[in-house]
Amino acid sequence: MTTQMSILQLRLKNCIQTILDLEPDFDGQVWRRHFNNEISALKTYLRQVDNMVLAEDDVQRLEAATASFLAELKFFTQDRPQQHRLLQ
Repeated sequence: MTTQMSILQLRLKNCIQTILDLEPDFDGQVWRRHFNNEISALKTYLRQVDNMVLAEDDVQRLEAATASFLAELKFFTQDRPQQHRLLQ
């Protein structure tokens, strides 16, 4: 296996593991039932990454998708001010 392939696999593993690291935060929340199948699928993919042939552009897209997912998750979980406020 080439060093470049190892780096791509490591980057993909990092994306997957980053999302899996959020799993404890999903326990006991509405999120858990929505993402349960996806979490299981990611665990399966993580075990298979070492056997995958990856391309730089594919890994870049997955990194961007991971960043987008994390940003959206942050948006939905942060305390947002109420939208209807009185101006003084």
